[in-house]
Amino acid sequence: MVSLDPARTIYLIVHGQKQLEDKVREKLVSNGFKSERMQLASLDKAGEPGEYVAMVWPPISPREIVVSEITGKNDGKNQSGMGAWTSIERKGIQRIVL
Repeated sequence: MVSLDPARTIYLIVHGQKQLEDKVREKLVSNGFKSERMQLASLDKAGEPGEYVAMVWPPISPREIVVSEITGKNDGKNQSGMGAWTSIERKGIQRIVL
């Protein structure tokens, strides 16, 4: 497992499935993330390099949580995703069974 920095913010993407939020938080805490550093992602503003993003996957019928570190920003062109999150570059660091 990759060494995590518990002081970093981790953004949660649950694809509108609010009923999964508590379960995702519990799974992340059991994998070393700090609950007080978690927040739901916003379509208006993406995270910053060095922060984390945890996304349930696949969106329709999630089976896992994909945790990535935000490594940089780009112009958002030719990227998949929605809103401000199309402008980030990320590196996958962990997959957690949901």
